[in-house]
Amino acid sequence: MNKVMIFLLSFYFGLGSFFSYIVAPQLFKSLERSVAGGIVEKVFPLYFGIGLGAVGISLLIGITSKMSRFLLLLLFVNLLILLTLNFYVLPEAHALKSANSPEFARIHLISVIMSTVSLFFTFGAIVYLIVRTKDVGS
Repeated sequence: MNKVMIFLLSFYFGLGSFFSYIVAPQLFKSLERSVAGGIVEKVFPLYFGIGLGAVGISLLIGITSKMSRFLLLLLFVNLLILLTLNFYVLPEAHALKSANSPEFARIHLISVIMSTVSLFFTFGAIVYLIVRTKDVGS
C-alpha cells in the first residue's frame, strides 16, 4: 500500500509543482493578465480536486493500514488545507476578483501560501513513505 500512496502523492506533487511554478508563471508572462487568470481559474478545480483525491485516498489507506500517527497527521492537515482551499479560499478569490476588489491580492497570497504548504506536506509524506518502505524492505 505504501507504493500506491507514493504514486498518488507523487502524481499530485508533480502536477502541483509543474503547474504552480512552471505553467502558471509562463501563462502570465506570455498572455494578457486577464486571459492567463481565466485559464488558471479554470484549471484550479481540477488541480485541487486531484490533490483532494490523492491525499484523501492516501489518508484512508494510511488509516486502514494503521500507519504512523505522524504520517496520518501530515495527511490529515494536508487534506484540511486542500478542503479549505477548494471550498472556501478559491470561491472567495473568485468573488473578489469578479468584483474587482482590492482584497483579491490578500486572498490570492493566502491561496499561494496554502498551496505551497500543501505541496510541502505532500513532499514530506512522500519522503516519509519512501524511507519507511526502504526500512521495511531491508
